Amino acid sequence: MKVLVWLSEGTWPSCVDAVRALETPAQLTLLHVVDTDIEEAMRDAYGGLLSRHGHDPARDLQVLTGPAEQALLDDAAARLGRPCETAVRRGHPQHEVVAACADVDLLVCARDHAGPGPKSLGRHTRFVVDHAPCAVLLVWP
Repeated sequence: MKVLVWLSEGTWPSCVDAVRALETPAQLTLLHVVDTDIEEAMRDAYGGLLSRHGHDPARDLQVLTGPAEQALLDDAAARLGRPCETAVRRGHPQHEVVAACADVDLLVCARDHAGPGPKSLGRHTRFVVDHAPCAVLLVWP
């Protein structure tokens, strides 16, 4: 059984704890997606409003996010306590997660907010739940 765990800042511990509770042996992959919307907005502002001289702030953001995403994956792997693979994708999170689900049996992801109701799912998570081509285990944060 192949299991993909979508790690988001703030909710990843719940996902990892849910996977730890699974008793069946599984091939686990921890996935983090870097949302590039902010980089694209910074690049547009840089090119349009701030002139084109100097340092592109979008590149600085890429350099800064690299260690943070690696720390998140390392913390999640340590909390999991089992052998696993890690993966990082860049782009629109909802599309990247659905694409990563192409050959897995189960996706584990978390709601975005703790309260019940439709607002407990953000737009990215709602899209993934609606479009994932595999079973989805949706956990509370």
